[in-house]
Amino acid sequence: MTQRISRFWIALLIIVVGGFGIRVVSLSLWAPHNTLQLGGDAVYYHEAANLLADGKGFIDPYRFLFGGNEHAQTADGRTITVVTPVGHEEPTAGHPPIYVMYLGAVSALGFRSLAAHQYASILLGSASILLAGLLGRSWRNERTGLIAAFLTAVYANIWINDIVVMSETAALFFTFVATIFGLRFVRVPSRKNAAIFAVAGALAALSRAELLLFLPIVAAVALWKAPIPWKERFLRYGIAGVVCCAVLAPWVIRNNLVMHERITLSDGTGTVMVQANCDDTFYGPHLGYWSLRCGEPQPYGPNGELLDESQRDVVVRARATEYISQHKARLLTVIVPARIGRMWGLYEPLEQVRLDIGEGRPSIPAKFGFLEYLVLAPAAIAGVVLQWRRRQPVLVIGLWAVLATITAATAFGTTRYRTAAEVSIVMFAAITVEALWLFIDRKRHRSSDGAERVDAVQGAI
Repeated sequence: MTQRISRFWIALLIIVVGGFGIRVVSLSLWAPHNTLQLGGDAVYYHEAANLLADGKGFIDPYRFLFGGNEHAQTADGRTITVVTPVGHEEPTAGHPPIYVMYLGAVSALGFRSLAAHQYASILLGSASILLAGLLGRSWRNERTGLIAAFLTAVYANIWINDIVVMSETAALFFTFVATIFGLRFVRVPSRKNAAIFAVAGALAALSRAELLLFLPIVAAVALWKAPIPWKERFLRYGIAGVVCCAVLAPWVIRNNLVMHERITLSDGTGTVMVQANCDDTFYGPHLGYWSLRCGEPQPYGPNGELLDESQRDVVVRARATEYISQHKARLLTVIVPARIGRMWGLYEPLEQVRLDIGEGRPSIPAKFGFLEYLVLAPAAIAGVVLQWRRRQPVLVIGLWAVLATITAATAFGTTRYRTAAEVSIVMFAAITVEALWLFIDRKRHRSSDGAERVDAVQGAI
């Protein structure tokens, strides 16, 4: 037994090292080498981490480093030009904090360059390979774990995030963490496991806000099926809720202390809505995508005074809501299907790859990731069927795909929003590969046994 476990760990370590090597080679070949080559959000994470390490807290790095010269819309409808000076410190909650905190810790150690943050992301991404192996072993067996780790190591749609400094790296890591402890809670829904699962789910939400839904859904289904008294079910669900809120509380309290409007995990909802609900995205060439132009002009106060981030979000959210109310039919019949189709590679897939590249993804890895996805997605669907027939847990792995679909439907379609669902894809694809492995192995053994019987008969003759 010890020898078999040792072989698993040795093989898993080799896969992790190999995945790390793939990321390092990709960094040298295709990654951006200066901030001018980064996508917009990547600049935010890189610079915000350095500002956090400098003791400035969570402030908008764009306005601090670059200032602003913007066309703004006042309350009475006038368009004016507002100049924001370089060095302007404005609290931000545009993104959940985990990834910035991680990079900020790296910056605090003196590693502040873009390359340092890329290598830090590669380390975190390589840790996800390890977690994939552990999840696969817990879910099915050691072979499945090693296959899942290998797929996570080589799948470009996963490792591409590490070299472009995007929060999806942290989101993937904590998605694996939440899934591991979610699976443990499904199998043994104890009070202790409820608390641990809640911590993992909260950390996932602090990496990407929409991941928060995973915890209450999985916990509710697990406790509904658990053979325990209703009082105990409610108690354990309450434990999960209290622990989750306790982990989220520092960030939420901070946000409501420094912002004028009430917010929870982030105040980017309005920005997403206004950029995804406009003529450009409803009738333009990129249906179901987003348009930066749709968020202009920026809202300011009655006399052109600067509103804080949460106040601006309220204004643009109202603007987007009004547009949606005027185009409900098209939203439901055309735009939502286009958004979902874009994320899943079913609507204008080649165009979406080009748009992904425009967002800052390197060209060759983006195209290679799409080709890998074309292979892995059908394999994942087959894996869902296999696990369903085996009566093995499906929801705890597959829910990420459902949440990603909801996110795309309510926001816009982009490959990045499939991030958590990539965990579902590699895990269910690993189930299919393991099943094929067993099928081939059994067939080979039957052929070998048949040959031995023929030899025995001939020897007897």
